[in-house]
Amino acid sequence: MLRFAEIGFFLVPFALYGAWWLLGARATTGLIWAAAVVLVVLAATTIWYGMEHSLPAGTRYVPAQLHDGRIVSGHGS
Repeated sequence: MLRFAEIGFFLVPFALYGAWWLLGARATTGLIWAAAVVLVVLAATTIWYGMEHSLPAGTRYVPAQLHDGRIVSGHGS
C-alpha cells in the first residue's frame, strides 16, 4: 500500500501539469475559483485532522509492541 502512495505522490505533479496544459487556454475564472476553494478546504481538513488526532502536549508515545504473539497497538501514556 505504501508503494502505491509513493507512486501516486510521484505522478501528481505530472497529472497537474497535464491538466494545466489541456485546460490552460480554456480555464475560466469560475474554474480557477473552484480550484482555489478546493485547495483551501483540503488544507483546512488536513489541519483539523491533525489537531483532532494528535496526542496532548507532554504525552509520551508508546510504539506498537509484540506480546505473546499478538500486536498491541501504539498509544499515548
